Amino acid sequence: MKTIQAVTHEVLDVDLSSGRIGRIAVSEKIRRDYLGGKGLALKLLYDHIRPGVDPLGPDNILVIASGPTAGTASPAGGRFVVAGKSPLTGIFGSSYAGGRFGLSLKRAGFDAMMVRGKANSPVYLKIVEGKVTIEDASALWGMDTYDTQEARKDEGDWVVTGPAGENRVRYAVVVSGKRVAGRCGLGAVMGAKHLKGIVARGSSKIVPADPDGFQKAVTIARRKVKTHEMTGRKLRELGTAQNVMVYGSHGIMPVRNFSRTYFDKAREISGEKIREKHAVSNHGCVGCPIQCGITGKFGKKKLAAPQYETIGLMGSNLLIGDISRIASWNETLDRLGLDSISTGGVIGFVMELTENGVLKTDLAFGKADGIDEILEDITHRRGLGDDMAEGVKRLSEKYGGRAFAIHVKGLEMAAYDPRGCTGQGLGYATAVNGANHLSGSTHAIEAESYLDPHGTKGKAYFVKFMQDLNEGVNSSIFCIQTQYPFLEENFMYKNTPMPILRVFMRTFPAIASGTADLSDYAGLLSGLLGYKISKKNFYTVGERIFNLERYMNCREGISRADDTLPPRILNEVREDGWPPVRLDTMLNKYYRIRGWDQSGRPKAVTLKRLGISVEEG
Repeated sequence: MKTIQAVTHEVLDVDLSSGRIGRIAVSEKIRRDYLGGKGLALKLLYDHIRPGVDPLGPDNILVIASGPTAGTASPAGGRFVVAGKSPLTGIFGSSYAGGRFGLSLKRAGFDAMMVRGKANSPVYLKIVEGKVTIEDASALWGMDTYDTQEARKDEGDWVVTGPAGENRVRYAVVVSGKRVAGRCGLGAVMGAKHLKGIVARGSSKIVPADPDGFQKAVTIARRKVKTHEMTGRKLRELGTAQNVMVYGSHGIMPVRNFSRTYFDKAREISGEKIREKHAVSNHGCVGCPIQCGITGKFGKKKLAAPQYETIGLMGSNLLIGDISRIASWNETLDRLGLDSISTGGVIGFVMELTENGVLKTDLAFGKADGIDEILEDITHRRGLGDDMAEGVKRLSEKYGGRAFAIHVKGLEMAAYDPRGCTGQGLGYATAVNGANHLSGSTHAIEAESYLDPHGTKGKAYFVKFMQDLNEGVNSSIFCIQTQYPFLEENFMYKNTPMPILRVFMRTFPAIASGTADLSDYAGLLSGLLGYKISKKNFYTVGERIFNLERYMNCREGISRADDTLPPRILNEVREDGWPPVRLDTMLNKYYRIRGWDQSGRPKAVTLKRLGISVEEG
């Protein structure tokens, strides 16, 4: 059996147009500068894709990458990233999933893979113990994501797209097992390439380069995961649906296309309600001790319980308070290959267009009837579904309603209303791929009132910190949920009274964010890769990745004008004493501490400090 020390240092390079199959070596410098996962994927795109390519054309490149943690005892590390130029936004996008594919890709000999070109007819890629072939997928074309994997399960672990991707729905997803890389429409990139899926099988054993150092770090990290209230109990008992009551009570959940503050049926779609009436068992990513996935009995079917984002966008956003209907739609979305966040955003927008007399449809807030049919129409681009498959931004450009079109840079907004957590608004506005909550996730510290949820003080510092931290996490790849135990299960945090923490974070945000304890991330990676990675090194990797992607997006035309929020979020007041998001106030400070100019472009001195080599200053 072949042994791999944390990483393989090889990238598979496939051109579907020519049938060429090659390999690219990952240098030691790239490894140290970008780690793996998101960082490696982005660096490959920067080096191999030219600006201005059509996201649905053959010149776009799809990258799938695992991280150094995949296949090891590192807690919550069994994930992979899918990246490329997004057909929904026209800029670079990435999304993350569990499932077994990332692990199997590494065990087959590759840290990552690039797919270029376009096949003449449907194909899938088969990777077995380092051997790669391009196979006919005609018999699989048209099948949903679950049936595709079931039909060929003996071949290995799959990543696939569904009918939505085949029909180039701009927010189609990529699925592995029953885990979904949902954002940015990268399933449509697969469909445009006539790539139905990729299957991998390998038997290599993955070991850390420094076993003793890694074991020491793992022991500490796993203890923290098990003892922290969120990862040790809440997520396991309630899944991410535990957020429903938290964010619903703080006026953060999306309600009625982000037009209202509270949903009176929030309790009916909460994690507590699922556990009380529907829960059966837990499931989760490979080797993860959290196991935050919940399987339940909904109606007459045993289904995966929907995650918070799906509950928010397909539930409260549409004024639907029936968790069984939402769970059923969740499975349909996954089978068809549709992003639940974007789909819920699109349906909510069309409901409001209908209410305003712009469109004639049967869709209405609070009405579940007709949604099953519209999901099929979007997937197969039938009737109005053809326009809905284009996303909220393009719908608003065709039919009007831009004042209530809820998106940033073309990406529909995730399930956090920035008027209840203004830092999250800055995070949405400046996120490298649009309104993605996994870029600068400050909603939790705002909901817990470490920072004033309706103010601007300290927000620029913490958004920058969370964005850079998340890039490091996503390049390792750790699950984002590890931030709870790794940042909070330390002496200073646990033994400082809450009032003092709040004053410290609000008054000295630069110091507070800059002194966060990143030792668990650094220790695990040092043990895995066999060389010292300091807390500062780890954070700088994330900062480098964020700035490189911003620079790449600036080459695609992104500027300050795009770093904004929907007019509804900026202009409409929902509650007395809750001002609209004062974005410009935060944005000016954010640009300054980022080292960007006032157009939102990273300065030459910033790029040089981070070791990013560019063609122009």
